[in-house]
Amino acid sequence: MDRQLAARPRRTRAETKKNTRSLLLEAAQEAFTRVGYQGATLDGIAAAAGFTKGAVYAHFSCKEALFLELLADGMRRNIESAEDLLALLAENPERLDGELGDWIDEFDETNSVPLLALEMDLESRRNAAFAVKLEQVVGQQQDTVSQVLARYFEIVNRDPPIQVDELAIAIIALSRGVALARQTRHSTTLTSAKVIRVLL
Repeated sequence: MDRQLAARPRRTRAETKKNTRSLLLEAAQEAFTRVGYQGATLDGIAAAAGFTKGAVYAHFSCKEALFLELLADGMRRNIESAEDLLALLAENPERLDGELGDWIDEFDETNSVPLLALEMDLESRRNAAFAVKLEQVVGQQQDTVSQVLARYFEIVNRDPPIQVDELAIAIIALSRGVALARQTRHSTTLTSAKVIRVLL
């Protein structure tokens, strides 16, 4: 057994740091979605991830920075997914219905961004500096959703009901509202996917 442990390659410092950061973000996501921004504490997040609060401060300057990074990280994944979708549709427009449907379904199945963003909206009402940072992060999300919508209406050869920028804002706002409804009314069958399909 000792030989097996000795033979196992040790993580580099960069790999260890990346792994710690990933575990902290996972614990933060669970805490923020369960008890909200105000209810979550750095002590609780650190303990859930198996570290001390010092480990949190080694990666994030404060709870606000951790929260912003968590939201930005989720949005980056959404953007990468959207870019993959756009590239696929550019080469295979006939796959629009199936691929777009799968992408929409991800809003509810694997996406915590709407609920986290809702938490950020609430916090931004109490904190003006936080609101400025939120606007920067969300702006990129709106741009990406607008690109996907523009490509969609181009492929189906149809005019959008309103400008795609406004439609993107409406979809993002509605997905946050649905996320809240699903938290407060656990029996609801309403999903972001249903709402987006109606809008499209």
